[in-house]
Amino acid sequence: MSLRADQSATSAPRAPSALPGALPGALPDPARVQRQIGMLLVTGAALAWSTAGFFTRVVETDLWTMLVWRGGLGAAVLFLFMRLRDGPRCWQVLRRADGPFWIAAILSALAMVVFIAALNNTTVAKVSLIYAAVPFAAAVLAFLLMGERPSRAALIASTIAAFGIAIMVAPSFVAGAGGGLDDNILGDGLALLMTFLMALITVYLRRHPGLPMVAVGAMACLLTALMALPFATPLSVAPQDIFWLALFGPITSGIGFVLYAKGAQILASTEAALLGAIETPLGPLWVWWLFHEVPDKATLLGGSLIFVTLLIYIWREQTRPG
Repeated sequence: MSLRADQSATSAPRAPSALPGALPGALPDPARVQRQIGMLLVTGAALAWSTAGFFTRVVETDLWTMLVWRGGLGAAVLFLFMRLRDGPRCWQVLRRADGPFWIAAILSALAMVVFIAALNNTTVAKVSLIYAAVPFAAAVLAFLLMGERPSRAALIASTIAAFGIAIMVAPSFVAGAGGGLDDNILGDGLALLMTFLMALITVYLRRHPGLPMVAVGAMACLLTALMALPFATPLSVAPQDIFWLALFGPITSGIGFVLYAKGAQILASTEAALLGAIETPLGPLWVWWLFHEVPDKATLLGGSLIFVTLLIYIWREQTRPG
C-alpha cells in the first residue's frame, strides 16, 4: 500500500542547497532535518492536546455526547482533508486497509475515549501529571517489544521528569501535607489506562512507519463517535456549545493525533513520548487561567521542572551537531 502524501514519515525531505550562514555548497544532514521535523510535529501535537482540558470544562454536556461530537467532527475534518488532498482516490486507503491499520485505529480510538473520560472524572492537573509517565512506559514497551534502547539524553531527561512527577504526587501520600490533589480512584485508573495506551500507540507506530496516519486518525475519530453514540444524546447540545465542539474535535482528535502519529513514525519511541509530555504542564495552565482550577504548589513546582527539562532537551537536540 502506497500513498503519495503519507510517505513523509519514511522518506527524507529534499534539502535546500545551503543553510543561511553555512559554507557555500554545504548541505544539511537529511537525517537530522527529518528528525527535527519529527520533533516539531510531536511538539505541535502536545500543544493541541493540552487544550482538551479547556474544552471539557467549557462544554456543558455529558461525556458520551461530547465524545460523539468530538469524534464525529474530528473525522469529518480529516476525511475532508483527505478528499481535498488526494481527490477521489483518497478512499483507496480504506479499501486496502490491513491489520496494522485497524489495530492502530482501534488503539487510538480507545485512547481518545479514555482520555476524555479521565478529564471528566478528575482534575486536569491530575490527568496531566499521570500522563507524564508515557515516556517511561514507552521506553519499557519499546525495549520489550522492539529491543530499542533509549538515548542517554532521553534517559537523563526522563529521570528528571520522573523527579518532577514525584514532587507533584508526594502531597497525596503525606498525611496532613495539604496537597490538594484528588484521590478519585476511577479518574486515576482512567488516566493510567490512557498512559499505557498512548505508550503502546507510540511503540506501535514506530514499528509500522508506513501507515497512512491521516486515514488512521480519521477512522479513529469515527470509531470514537460510533462507540459513544448508543449512550449519547447528541441533539441535546446547547447552541452555545456547538461552537466549542466544532473546535474541540478538529484540534484535539484530528490535528493533534495526526501530528503526533507522523512524528512518532520518525522519532524513537522514548523521544516521541518525552516530547509529547510537554502537554503535562500546559494542560493545567489553560484551566487555571480561564476557570480558576488552581493546581497546588507541588503540581506547579513539579510541572515547571518537567517543562523546563523538556525545553532544554528540545534545544539541545536542535543545536546538536549532525
